[in-house]
Amino acid sequence: MDTRIERDESEQRRVQELSRYELALDNPDPQLRFIVELAVSTMGAQIGGISLVYRSHIWLPVTVGIALGEVDRCDSFCSALVASEQDFLEVEDARNDDLAAALPIVRQSPHYRRYAGVALYGNRGYQLGTLWVMWLEPGRLDAAQRTMLQGLARLVSDTLELRYCDAVTGMYNRGAFIQHLQHAKGTTDVQQLIVGYIDLTGFHQINEVYGRAAGDATLAEIAARVTGWAGPDGLVGHLGGDRFAFALLDSSEPDRLQALCHAIDVPVSLPSDRTQVLRARIGIVRESLPTPLAAPALLDMAETAAASIGDIDNFSVVREYGSEMRERSCFLHDLLGALDGQEGAGRLSMHYQPQVNFAKQKLIGLEALLRWEHPRRGTVPPSTFVPLAESSGNSYALDLLVMGQVCRDMRHWADAGLPQVPVSLNFSRSSLLHPGLPKAIAALLEEHRLPGALLEVEVTESQLLEAPEALGERVAALRELGLRIAIDDFGIGYSNLDAIGTLPFDRLKVDRRFVHGVADSAVTASLFRLIQGVAEVSDAELLCEGLERQVDLDWLRHQHAYCVQGWYFSSALPPEGVEHLLRAWGQRSRQVVQDGDVRELFTTT
Repeated sequence: MDTRIERDESEQRRVQELSRYELALDNPDPQLRFIVELAVSTMGAQIGGISLVYRSHIWLPVTVGIALGEVDRCDSFCSALVASEQDFLEVEDARNDDLAAALPIVRQSPHYRRYAGVALYGNRGYQLGTLWVMWLEPGRLDAAQRTMLQGLARLVSDTLELRYCDAVTGMYNRGAFIQHLQHAKGTTDVQQLIVGYIDLTGFHQINEVYGRAAGDATLAEIAARVTGWAGPDGLVGHLGGDRFAFALLDSSEPDRLQALCHAIDVPVSLPSDRTQVLRARIGIVRESLPTPLAAPALLDMAETAAASIGDIDNFSVVREYGSEMRERSCFLHDLLGALDGQEGAGRLSMHYQPQVNFAKQKLIGLEALLRWEHPRRGTVPPSTFVPLAESSGNSYALDLLVMGQVCRDMRHWADAGLPQVPVSLNFSRSSLLHPGLPKAIAALLEEHRLPGALLEVEVTESQLLEAPEALGERVAALRELGLRIAIDDFGIGYSNLDAIGTLPFDRLKVDRRFVHGVADSAVTASLFRLIQGVAEVSDAELLCEGLERQVDLDWLRHQHAYCVQGWYFSSALPPEGVEHLLRAWGQRSRQVVQDGDVRELFTTT
């Protein structure tokens, strides 16, 4: 073989081996970096760093002189120091030690040969990692240098506890736990990872009744139990307050999680010889390794499982993040992607259902209806993804997206010279109560040069009952912009008619259950007449939703209820369908048409 080819292949292998050292580093703590720089300088070393060790990986949050982010534990001097359970380790010349000579940092250029490290321990005896320095040439520390390195290690331990450990329990905090979890999930010698989230119940009572000291002692006791349960190969962390986390690699013991419940359920000792039993909601997620999911996502999934557990009484409860929760998370991920316009998440688009005054043969408005065309799920109905947006706190973003698209469509129709008709929109409760909503709507109206009178905001009766005063203030602000207000789905809570007394509105929309089949039911008919009376007293237009049958249309005509919306005239149309409808309507707007012609107009467009 050509020696040049051999050298090239050897160089490629060397680059591949070294590439794992060129990892993104955690933003180093300035004090920790200063300590490491001081250690390297005073020892006359070339490189140094701080290592935090967990199972098969070593995480290096601070390094000086070399870009190290993560290494396999078997490839590190620090693992030997941790395994020896000693406070100090020095290797004077790695070439004289068969194991040390095989380490990548010794084998590969520039061939570091000498190592000195000090073990780092927390105030409660937890082993945190190591402080280490290395040289290119062999040698030995003198007594003064060794003392200096050990003194610096004490400073490192104190700083590590402040940044990476919880002061009360001595456990890793959230940031450190996630870092170690990210490394642990890359393990190749195991097949399964279990990540857990523990939420204690009853802890706040201890703090309130017995004071902070008793609360801290309780947390320390629970931390010790969880740590003892997880064992030396388990990863545990304190996420703050009464919340803990754990990770287990390749645990196949069926009773392992039940043992955790038993450990937590043991009463804790309190002042005055009293005890109290704490319970826990424990959520877990199981993942086969390797997994593409990042550590924060795994912890979030476990937290979701824990949050899904309701009230608990006698024993701690474990719930696994199952297919339903996994589907919800994937669904939410796709929805957020759609909100951001990501290609693989599908497209959020508007459809519009016409509203008609059939007595005047007039198109009186459109209701904006959101659709989600997903590449795998097909057409996703709003009844599926709108509640998901509400429960995840994304309703406001979704509603503003709808508002923006409606304004763009209306501006396009106006620029095309088409007749302008009002468009009604539904907003969630959280969006209606959002303090920034009026300003956001005003900005959209100005951007698209639209009068507020062309927009109608629908408020459901249930929203009126939940927060009447706050909603009244928001509605007043919207009316100042010229927007019309409609009460939607009216009739479901008709026994609370006084709820609408304090809110001025322009239109009352009758829920479809009081329209569809009204001609066949005396009870439904009587309820409809009651709602119609409310509209007359309120001097509001009555709009009947869900009209699908000729016989119901005839009944409404006898009741002089002429404004309707439903499949009888038209289903919801995409923007281009509305454009065709408006153009056809404009061409015939000056013609005198007979009953039935208006429906024909919809069927031909």
